[in-house]
Amino acid sequence: MSGEQGFGGVKQVTQSPMKSPDFEQNNTIPKLFWYHVTDHGDDVSIWRKQRGMWEPMTWSEYGQWSQQIGNALMASGIGRGEKVSILSQTRTEWVVCDMAIMGIGCITAPVYHSNTADQVHYIVNHSDSRLAFVEDQEQLDKMLEIWDRVSMIEKIIVFDKYIPNGLPNVMSLEAFMASGTKYGEDHSAEFEERIKNGKPEETISFIYTSGTTGHPKAGMLHSRNVISVIRHLPDMVGINKRDLSIAYLPLAHIAERLLGHFIKFAYGNQTVFAESIDDLPHNLRQTGPTVMFGTPRVFEKFYARIATGIADATWFQRKFYNWALTIGKEIAEQKTASVRPKAWLRLRASIARRVIYDKVMDIFGGRIRFMLSGAAPIAPDIIHYFGWLGIDVYEGYGMTETSGVISANRPEGMKIGSVGQAMPNTEIKIAEDGEICVLGAQNIIGYYKNEEATNALLKQDENGDLWLHTGDVGYLDEDGFLYITDRKKDILITAGGKNVAPQNIENLLKTIPYVSQSMVYGDAKPYLTALITLDEDEITKFARDRKLLYRDQGNLSTKQEVIDLISKEINAKNRDLASYETIKKFRILAEDFDQDKDEITPTFKIRRNVIVNRYNDLLNDMYT
Repeated sequence: MSGEQGFGGVKQVTQSPMKSPDFEQNNTIPKLFWYHVTDHGDDVSIWRKQRGMWEPMTWSEYGQWSQQIGNALMASGIGRGEKVSILSQTRTEWVVCDMAIMGIGCITAPVYHSNTADQVHYIVNHSDSRLAFVEDQEQLDKMLEIWDRVSMIEKIIVFDKYIPNGLPNVMSLEAFMASGTKYGEDHSAEFEERIKNGKPEETISFIYTSGTTGHPKAGMLHSRNVISVIRHLPDMVGINKRDLSIAYLPLAHIAERLLGHFIKFAYGNQTVFAESIDDLPHNLRQTGPTVMFGTPRVFEKFYARIATGIADATWFQRKFYNWALTIGKEIAEQKTASVRPKAWLRLRASIARRVIYDKVMDIFGGRIRFMLSGAAPIAPDIIHYFGWLGIDVYEGYGMTETSGVISANRPEGMKIGSVGQAMPNTEIKIAEDGEICVLGAQNIIGYYKNEEATNALLKQDENGDLWLHTGDVGYLDEDGFLYITDRKKDILITAGGKNVAPQNIENLLKTIPYVSQSMVYGDAKPYLTALITLDEDEITKFARDRKLLYRDQGNLSTKQEVIDLISKEINAKNRDLASYETIKKFRILAEDFDQDKDEITPTFKIRRNVIVNRYNDLLNDMYT
């Protein structure tokens, strides 16, 4: 393997020629994984930071590591079809253990690293996990706190080296792998045999839903679901073997599991594992990925950072930035209309690129070709903004129950505001009540231990086809582009009889740089109101620039200058809304919504019922 030093310290290595795997022969995720291990073993698969340096891991090294862990699992008596939990942030060990678990025919039961001990208890118990991999002391403490209530867990394996004494059922990953050495020597071919004997309809993983309305449900994912997505998605959006992506969002969620892990089994692209989500901005500049997936909140944070940076610039810099933004807008409009920009406009764009656009590109590492947004609706303003700066953001749509993808915008077909067209071999129909229904191989077979919820999710039509009912409301345009208006259960009906989609308004409010979260309220009320939480970084900067004295963020949220700032920003956003959609009153909360209080899910979706109950007096006060 040869290469030369590339952007930001990550080497651009020479890979073997691109060759698509045979999806009929390699019809499970572990088989696709092993295809790359055996046929492209010298190619780089993963980049991770070790001892302060970005180091590559080849497919062969990836496979050997997973095989060692798989042997240790089999030596521990973990049988085919049994469940193993992973409780960790996104890191290389996560995916290596995942492939070990699925490789021996077991089922991965992921747990969000941000879950509380009680939430961990529910998932570990519900999944019937016999063994758990945990990241560090913090996650181990959660398991030890619930140890007496998780009777099926026999062993806990810790990724980090520190292990407390006197815990016979707790061991390091290194020690665990050593425990399987003898098994591997005596059964050298068993790991590969287990992979070879896997069936595409066997469950390989549970994916727990966000749980916005109660306990999370365990979607049962099998290989056929995942392969139906990864064999088409790279071609849809233009990802190839030469691309470098970056993984940083929770792998317990289907989106990162798909785009930061599974998708590389199709065409073998490389992945950088960020040190953490907090280190993402620094890691982007260090590694220079060519494609990036993010949730709307990620793009909102970058947008806020750029916006406040421009606010601090000189008068001339702001003038030039606004000029460059205008040029970008003209280019984007002509591109949408399939019109080639005239020479004078292209010349101006080249100047704007060197002075403004490239500086924004540098924030993302300098090599980004496009970005993908999913997991929640993104405000069209955000997509327009990055498009004007020369970075296309393609919004897609999917859910846990559809293995992550239903539809997507793509380079040859994009309509901002939509979530794109259906992926190949996928049908979308709109029910009489407006609900979006989907028919495709990516639909899961149901929820583990929850027949009632499965029957509500999958409903048979007159032809015997099982249509998945998404719970989202939307419509299809004449070109087959799908538009989502809101969650079916979330739609508000005002006292005046107007139907309002709160998510659209909430997404608009979150484009305000100083806003972290928002919740729109007003069902059966004469007008809409909102609860607002503040972005700590941006509002602190605002206070510092204006020399405001305050004790903490709670105290800062009560300052008249802050209230006036948010009021001004909301009034500006109201101009983009119909009169019955405008926010008439708002309240700023002393702290952000908190997962520990069940106010948001691990993917930052708000739990409306919890928030309404908690802040009921505050909400009602806005109507007195």
